[in-house]
Amino acid sequence: MRRLREERFDSRVSLFDTIRHWHAQGMARREIARRLGVDVKTVRRQLRRIEAGATAPHRSTAPSKLAPFAERIAELVALGRTALSIHAELSGDPLFDASYDLVKRHAARIRRTEPKVYERLEHPPGAEAQLDFGELCRVRHEGRMIRTWAFVMVWPHSRYRIEAVVLDQSVPTFLDALQRALCEAGTAPERISLDNFRSAVLAAQLGLRAYQHEFAKFCAHYGTMPNAVRPRTPTDKGTVENAVGALKKALRGRTFSTLEDLRAGVREHQRAYNAREHSVTRRKPADLFAAEQRGPLPEPYPIATWSEHKVRTDCHVQVLRNYYSVPYTLVGKTVVVRVDAGTVRVFSDLREIALHDRVLAVGRTVTDRAHYPEHKRKSTQEIHDERVARVRAVGPGAAAFLHGLLRSREHVHSDSYRQLMRLIESTPAAAMEMSCLRAAHFENFSIPALREILERQLYELPLDDLRATPASPIANIAIVRPLEVYAQLLRCAS
Repeated sequence: MRRLREERFDSRVSLFDTIRHWHAQGMARREIARRLGVDVKTVRRQLRRIEAGATAPHRSTAPSKLAPFAERIAELVALGRTALSIHAELSGDPLFDASYDLVKRHAARIRRTEPKVYERLEHPPGAEAQLDFGELCRVRHEGRMIRTWAFVMVWPHSRYRIEAVVLDQSVPTFLDALQRALCEAGTAPERISLDNFRSAVLAAQLGLRAYQHEFAKFCAHYGTMPNAVRPRTPTDKGTVENAVGALKKALRGRTFSTLEDLRAGVREHQRAYNAREHSVTRRKPADLFAAEQRGPLPEPYPIATWSEHKVRTDCHVQVLRNYYSVPYTLVGKTVVVRVDAGTVRVFSDLREIALHDRVLAVGRTVTDRAHYPEHKRKSTQEIHDERVARVRAVGPGAAAFLHGLLRSREHVHSDSYRQLMRLIESTPAAAMEMSCLRAAHFENFSIPALREILERQLYELPLDDLRATPASPIANIAIVRPLEVYAQLLRCAS
């Protein structure tokens, strides 16, 4: 509608200028009206305005419904209020009769928006290195499919990259990958710019963010300064953001059967990139990297994380989704656990009480049987083997009875085991052997039968030879009469 009004006004301007021009040349009013195809009264009306000093046609527009409230709307827009809240506030005035769309369009016209402007960052040699993680594909490792991440570290001045594959983003894994990158580069930058991930930066408290303790000590050890960039502002470390995206794009569509295949592919990508001329510097990153050197590195930093855990009733603590045993005397107490790249150490009262090899899988249990009390150190299989050996020590009859008992499906074996062991412990070996031999002879493999043999001393009776057969066959006894016999009886009765 507004565009149509503008077009009509433009046509009136053209008509006004034409009438003024032809009238100045002495053309008659009727001739002007004939040429323009308008009524002569229209020409007279325009000429009266020209004689009155008008330089443009009169533009009549209806007053806006927002005109009485224009000043108030401008104040609210300056305060940052939204069009919806402005309309809701003005709707309380009985004289206000404008729609929300009208208020929204008016607020959009007067609202001043500043364009987003970013400063172009300069990176002197050795001043900064940027690092980040990026999720890659799933690969098979140790018989199952696992997730993988790319650890990427870039020196912005030379564009030199170091890329590695990791299985998680925990503090030991992060520090180990960072230390390997520094050792491969042979130098440490003045500052390390990184994202807001938890392995390096803790959650904000009272508006302040704190660095993870081990990461802060790691940076102090290598003489570099941690630099956590602003959250949700990827432009603060745009070089490594582009590097992660380029690595994902290079691996897209490729299939890796194992973790080693994926790591080999990432190493090949790193080698090829550092040996290729960069589009901005027109130099190879490997050639420019010599300017990034800041001196030799110190001794490697001992990477570890410390945390507190409560000992469970099964004598284990849960650390990084795995379970590690501790002495049973600490059940219910809180211990301190130190985790590094290869070991898990447990401390209580500043004294080391357990040492385990760290497992990188999930849901695994690492147990030292010495941490259990004496009566709990034997495994279920060991207890079973001891019971079998104890029964067989009674004699071959007891062994035969046990063999038949194990084949039985009528009773719970654990209950039968315990009852059999109690009988063995409370009965002389000779009587027990003869009773088991008799029960096995008659293939009656049940604890009640064995107990009855012992109580009634049936084991003293001789055993029948079940293989013997009768000397002469037993005569067949006719128990069914032929039907003719019943027929004769019925005739006699009649």
